[in-house]
Amino acid sequence: MELLDRIRGSLLGGAAGDALGYAVEFITADMIRDIYGPAGIRHYALCEGKALFSDDTQMTLFTAEGIVMGWNRAVAGGMAADMEVYVHDAYMNWLATQGYRKEGMWRQFSYLMQCPELFHQRAPGGTCLGALLSGRMGTLRDPGNNSKGCGGVMRVAPVGFVGAFGRRYDDAPQDAALWQAAKIAAITHGHPMGYMSAAMLAEMIRLIVLENGMPLEEIALAALEKTERLLGADEAPAGMTLHGLVRKAIALSHEGMDDLMAIRSLGEGWVGEEALAIALYCALKHQDDFSACIRAAVNHDGDSDSTGAIAGNLLGAWLGAEGIAEEWLAPLEGREIIETMARQLHEVAKEQGL
Repeated sequence: MELLDRIRGSLLGGAAGDALGYAVEFITADMIRDIYGPAGIRHYALCEGKALFSDDTQMTLFTAEGIVMGWNRAVAGGMAADMEVYVHDAYMNWLATQGYRKEGMWRQFSYLMQCPELFHQRAPGGTCLGALLSGRMGTLRDPGNNSKGCGGVMRVAPVGFVGAFGRRYDDAPQDAALWQAAKIAAITHGHPMGYMSAAMLAEMIRLIVLENGMPLEEIALAALEKTERLLGADEAPAGMTLHGLVRKAIALSHEGMDDLMAIRSLGEGWVGEEALAIALYCALKHQDDFSACIRAAVNHDGDSDSTGAIAGNLLGAWLGAEGIAEEWLAPLEGREIIETMARQLHEVAKEQGL
């Protein structure tokens, strides 16, 4: 499968899962069924003919643009700051689209800042807003808070398609995506579960791209092992939590349990490790059916748009854009914006030799 198709699939798939879940994010599964019928929400709740996505997709797009802008700076100048610095700058631009003005924006260089569709508040996460408004950039060594909310993992899928800048990973380029995703999540989420779940998602996407033909379950296990080895050594309790939830999600995907019951046993998805586990369960259980995957991922009691977005990012990368039915793409808000960012990200990945 062509790399561009996987990148398009991940970004469009994440936006589709996000948009399906956005309508039901703050209501229970019972309420969803009361409103949409016994099978829950199965199609977009359109607004003036469009499927609207949330801050999850907005921030994913700004993650991609930060990567692209940083890479372009590296190519033009022969050197660059770390990737997370540019992504943080991009998040400051996103902050401006939410009605906040802070120093550090580079509006004139930003394609996304020219897109009126992104200048809407779609239930932005309080932790992301607070961290970006604080005036400091959280890091792995100097976290800005102790949040393990899913706001770190729901936006890092683009990292899985690229390596790192500079020479920090020359000796272990295979570790770059994992480390970069953790660093980018730590900008706003300082708890180990806030960034370890992000790291594992990026590593799964990297393996999907590079290990063509490797079963998705094996990819998940390999990504879990690496995440635990590289990030969990000093965070044993967090590593055990992630390990247990991922293993449980894999086991549940082999059982005939109702999706809602399985998801309830994994949590509600408001925190990083639960959101990742729910998304992984849905992707494994329905790995040949994108529609079934995102429907399962949003019809539960918790953070439906984020679990839908992560599941869509993951299975979209696995199936490619060609594996996503047009019913999910045609009404999608900002589809051309997403396609444009996918092409720009693809150019970076190609130049890096992926």
